[in-house]
Amino acid sequence: MLTIKRLFSEPSLFEPIVFDNGFNLILGETTENNEKTNGVGKSLCIEFINYALLKDHSRSRVAKIPKNDLPKDFEICLDFEIDDKKITIRRNIFKEDHPELYVNGKKKPTSTKADVLDYLTSLTFGAISNSESPSFRSILGPLIRDEKSEFKSIIKCFDTDKRIPPDYEPHLFLLGINPSPYRQAINLSKELDKIKAAKSKIKENIETLTGKNISEAKADLNDLKNHVEKTQGDIDRLENIEGFDIVKSEIITLEDDIEEKRSRQEVLKSEMSKIQLFKGDNYIDQDEIAELYNQFKDGLGDLIKKELDEVTTFKRKIDDFQRSLINERKEYVQSQITSIEEDLKTLDNRYKEKISLLDQEGLLKNLKKTIAIHQHKIEEFSSLNTFLDAYAAQEQDRRERDIDRKNQIHLLDSYVIEAKDIVKEIESQILEMHEFVYGNQQCSFEVDVRDNKEIVKYDLRIYDDGSYSIDREKVFFYDYSLLVSPETRSRHPGLLIHDNIFVVDKSTLIKNLNYICSTLDKLTDKQYIVTLNKDTLSEADLKIVDLNISQYVKATFTKDNRFLNMHYQEI
Repeated sequence: MLTIKRLFSEPSLFEPIVFDNGFNLILGETTENNEKTNGVGKSLCIEFINYALLKDHSRSRVAKIPKNDLPKDFEICLDFEIDDKKITIRRNIFKEDHPELYVNGKKKPTSTKADVLDYLTSLTFGAISNSESPSFRSILGPLIRDEKSEFKSIIKCFDTDKRIPPDYEPHLFLLGINPSPYRQAINLSKELDKIKAAKSKIKENIETLTGKNISEAKADLNDLKNHVEKTQGDIDRLENIEGFDIVKSEIITLEDDIEEKRSRQEVLKSEMSKIQLFKGDNYIDQDEIAELYNQFKDGLGDLIKKELDEVTTFKRKIDDFQRSLINERKEYVQSQITSIEEDLKTLDNRYKEKISLLDQEGLLKNLKKTIAIHQHKIEEFSSLNTFLDAYAAQEQDRRERDIDRKNQIHLLDSYVIEAKDIVKEIESQILEMHEFVYGNQQCSFEVDVRDNKEIVKYDLRIYDDGSYSIDREKVFFYDYSLLVSPETRSRHPGLLIHDNIFVVDKSTLIKNLNYICSTLDKLTDKQYIVTLNKDTLSEADLKIVDLNISQYVKATFTKDNRFLNMHYQEI
């Protein structure tokens, strides 16, 4: 059994709070100067307990307290008992992953939070194997419900803003149902999600490579395989021809020579085309020029003609020189083209002779080209085949894991059937509470196993189901039934903490408190800690509440006397 004994801090920032077995109240009260009870520290007090029990720092409200506002090496400390072991945890919020653990007054040589959690798990569940029990922190989920959970669901017991997925493991355990198949089925579901993502990526790659879907790509693969095999067969038959390697080498050399000379031939022909564009001389008629200018002034035209004759004579010398150069280049280019044409004829004849040795039954026409195409087809086939093989492997893995998951679900279903008497007993306890509060037994509780994302369904229906306060009542009925039922005694740690759960109508609140009072004898070796705003009950209300409220109050906070004796702004 897990029993909270004392909450304190080092150095002291709040008055130590001592808890007892049975019912414990933490109250928020008004004052003469301030009638507000929100923000006085009730929820923070519960959060400090949860933090000392090693709640994740990042998910805790403690992480929102500015460290600059806290004393150096500030420690949140909690004394508690697990069965006969007296335990103290001192957790420094500046070293949140290295809490100190004391057992029966002696410090344990643990170095990390994980070490302490492992020890607490083994201590809490004793001889129950790890596969059949949840972790220490997992079991505390439904046992310490803070206000941020909003009490909307009996399963989802964490801050609704955190979007933490539902975890049925501790709930199954409390009902005597081995949670191992559930845990494995959930893990397999996660693996199936990863496989689905991998298949989607491979499918995308195949569609990018082929432009087709998986089925069409498989047909393409078969066609590629046929092409590769045929071409490889042709090459294999050619390789059986005597002297194939020698002839093959000569053919490839000839193909390289032919390709080189044809490229050279194209360059020369391009140059010859440019030379042909040169059209020869283009001169001005001097007699026409002389006649034109003599019209303006006698003798002017004759003078200009004489000067033009000198210029033209010089230009003719330049043109003659240029023409001789162009003609020489033209003759050279033409001779090269002619020479290459002769060489190509010779090479073509030799190529035909060589290829005729290999051209058996019309197998190959261009050895080099065929080998290149064959290599490309092999690479294309290999790439597509790799993707399709990977897709097939993922699909096979998916089927195997899906079968494993279904088997685990079937096994879990058999465990649920075996635990039907325990479920029925919890339902009976809920019916008793329901009749006490609502005056009828129009409610039901069932546990079902389904092949869907959550795998398990807890279905709790109560009278006038669906409203805000009704959801809170469902959580109260469910949690309290698990706490006090004799059927859960061997597995339940015996601790339940509800932070501000009774935000319900006044009549329901009074009946809830009266029911707790009627079952105090069932809490003698257990512990139920509740936070409550006292202003929800008037003096007249307190007269019809069977509980002596003041008898169970462990701490009272007001705006003038907050839990944490300091003012700060959450970050």
